[in-house]
Amino acid sequence: MHNTFSEHWLFQDMSSEARSALYALGEVLEISTDQVVIEANTPNHQMYLLLEGAFRVNLPDRPGRVGGFTLGHRGPGDLVGDYSFFDAFMPSARVTASTPGLVKSVRSSTAICSPIWSAVYVHKMKSSMALCSNRASASTLP
Repeated sequence: MHNTFSEHWLFQDMSSEARSALYALGEVLEISTDQVVIEANTPNHQMYLLLEGAFRVNLPDRPGRVGGFTLGHRGPGDLVGDYSFFDAFMPSARVTASTPGLVKSVRSSTAICSPIWSAVYVHKMKSSMALCSNRASASTLP
């Protein structure tokens, strides 16, 4: 099991057996420089945990809208494709490798995968949102 996966915040509260079972659901893919991982406006049925390498997120040119620029950069520990994995909408951005990389790919078609990943992801996002909410209410604004 790759260290980036086993140490990721989504899985920290899980037993090693549960992490191993979850890890077995997907596959590790080697990605070459300039390889497109997610294409904008194309159905996406995979979520990727970036294990190694650097990736850029670009907004493609679209008629009547500004595009063609980099929205951000992602690296080890980041998730990409998670929104379209859960909501089935097409991605609005392209994710491309800036360097050679390694990703953990999980397909939504894996029968047991979606409910397990969804439960873990939703639980962690709720925890993160509660933490942010608590921090915001504890701070004082002028």
